[in-house]
Amino acid sequence: MIRKFSMALLQPRCYLCDMPIDNLQPFLCLLCQQELPYLPLSHCLSCALPKGKNQQHEKCNECQQQSPPWQQLISCMSYTLECQYLIKQYKFSQQPQLHLLFSSLLLQTISNKVIQTNYHLPHALIAIPLHKKRQSKRGYNQAQLIAKDLAIQLQIPLIAEKTFIRTRNTKAQAQQTAAERRDNMHNVFQVTKSITTKHIAIIDDVVTTSETIKAACQTLLTAGIERIDIWCIARTLAD
Repeated sequence: MIRKFSMALLQPRCYLCDMPIDNLQPFLCLLCQQELPYLPLSHCLSCALPKGKNQQHEKCNECQQQSPPWQQLISCMSYTLECQYLIKQYKFSQQPQLHLLFSSLLLQTISNKVIQTNYHLPHALIAIPLHKKRQSKRGYNQAQLIAKDLAIQLQIPLIAEKTFIRTRNTKAQAQQTAAERRDNMHNVFQVTKSITTKHIAIIDDVVTTSETIKAACQTLLTAGIERIDIWCIARTLAD
């Protein structure tokens, strides 16, 4: 009886529905994991936004007219309420262990891309940096933790954290307009050491208006990178 009571106390509970979890993954029950807002199959190869009903091309009309500075954006989910809750717990509620959930979801998404579309894995990974003040306050860079997991699982080198830095402690992007986000990210990133790898993937948590990753790509392309892909946990469905 004491053993059963101890096991009940120690049994993990689902982050979304608070039900006890019996499966090996200690964050979400199987039902909540199945009902996550995974991206629809008919999304644009470049920006991961939904394509129009009559669009047969791999890229949406907007990306065909003006290609983004990256080659392909791969995301696990759309940024709905359930996804927002999980990511906010991860970033703002001192729940760094959630990197294990997010990296496993992203790993599955990447693996499916490789199998279904013959996607070519990058030669190295790099995480979107936090400014040193923000990282010191939070205690960790959420993108870096996910990038470390993926580097190990996929056996891809991870570019050192100090190689790509954020030079200004910018305002949080969440409460700003698209124009304000663009101004906020102007010249905010810097490459401090030479990067010889030509094909990399940038790891981020959420892509909304994409101003952060545009700024990151522009800095890395100037540094000599030839192809950039974006890997993220969630993508907003309205740009």
